[in-house]
Amino acid sequence: MLANVWRDWRANATTMFGADPVLLLQQATRLEFAGGLSAKILPGLSLYAQAGYLVAVSGTDGGRRDGFKGDFGVHYTW
Repeated sequence: MLANVWRDWRANATTMFGADPVLLLQQATRLEFAGGLSAKILPGLSLYAQAGYLVAVSGTDGGRRDGFKGDFGVHYTW
């Protein structure tokens, strides 16, 4: 299990997209929660998976950015 608090501090930053400037002025607080598991199949071989959710709790000048994430895979050691 994990829990994170992410804070965007409304930096006065600009990036370029081709020749066009894009202002990055968002200010928000988000909470992230995730959990995962792993299963040992054989000595040296295991499977793992993780899923999480990110939710905005304040700010969101640039719109809500709630979302899900996940990953899974195989871990092999020799």
